[in-house]
Amino acid sequence: MRNVEIKVFRIAGTMDDREEMRKWLDHIGATDYELPLKLTGSEMVTGHAAKRCYMSFEVGLNPNVTRVRKDWHDYFENVLKSGHGSVLEHATYTYAIEGVSRVFTGELNRHRAGVAISEGSMRYIRFDDIPYWIPNSIRVPEDETSNEADEMGEEYDLRLQTQDIFEDAFFLMQEKYDKLCKLWGIDDPDSKMPFSKKKQLTSLFRRIIPMGVATGGVWTFNLRALRHIIALRTTPHAEEEIAYTLGLIAKDIVEREPNLFCDFEKTSEGWVPKYEKV
Repeated sequence: MRNVEIKVFRIAGTMDDREEMRKWLDHIGATDYELPLKLTGSEMVTGHAAKRCYMSFEVGLNPNVTRVRKDWHDYFENVLKSGHGSVLEHATYTYAIEGVSRVFTGELNRHRAGVAISEGSMRYIRFDDIPYWIPNSIRVPEDETSNEADEMGEEYDLRLQTQDIFEDAFFLMQEKYDKLCKLWGIDDPDSKMPFSKKKQLTSLFRRIIPMGVATGGVWTFNLRALRHIIALRTTPHAEEEIAYTLGLIAKDIVEREPNLFCDFEKTSEGWVPKYEKV
């Protein structure tokens, strides 16, 4: 068994094809419209999808349009303010998340709309060293003489004792898991056990592994769904592991997409959007 830390890796995001976009704009008559140079791929796709809804690329394409916003930050804020959230579904970001528990994945995987999920399979993956994450709520400062340790008072000892119990529980599970593997000879080089049998046994053995086991996977979010999940799951009322992990994602996406997440603010109540119903 071993302790691990939660890590988030942004492995993909929406990219635009400006050559094809130019052909599309010419086709619909926006021949004088100049493509912006400094927008992200997500901004290019969502912004132009929004403009297509009203044919507001330039004055004259739609007789009802007598002016268009030139500043893209103002434009995107108006999209958010007006609740035109469907256009955000065209852009996605993919995150590989590692070191999270089945507690986390059970919480996050409830959000299916606008999310693609590929989680590590405990039916196929056998453990030789069961990993787990220590929740922040039971961590203690490394320096016992620090002010933070003094401020904790009696809770400092409670946290230490809780960590010991966690460690004992995972040690026991590791011991029993290894015993099962040895009992069935799953690693015996002379047994020539087929993979199908190993898979069957791995599925059987996982039943004694606790929900706190660290796992991982890949999640793709469209930006409308991601805004909703961040707002919902980073509040003080959220389960601590999902709040912590979504906080890492929030920090990344707010920095990477400052226009599409321009209304988010980090507060004591989590990552709070100015425009909730987008």
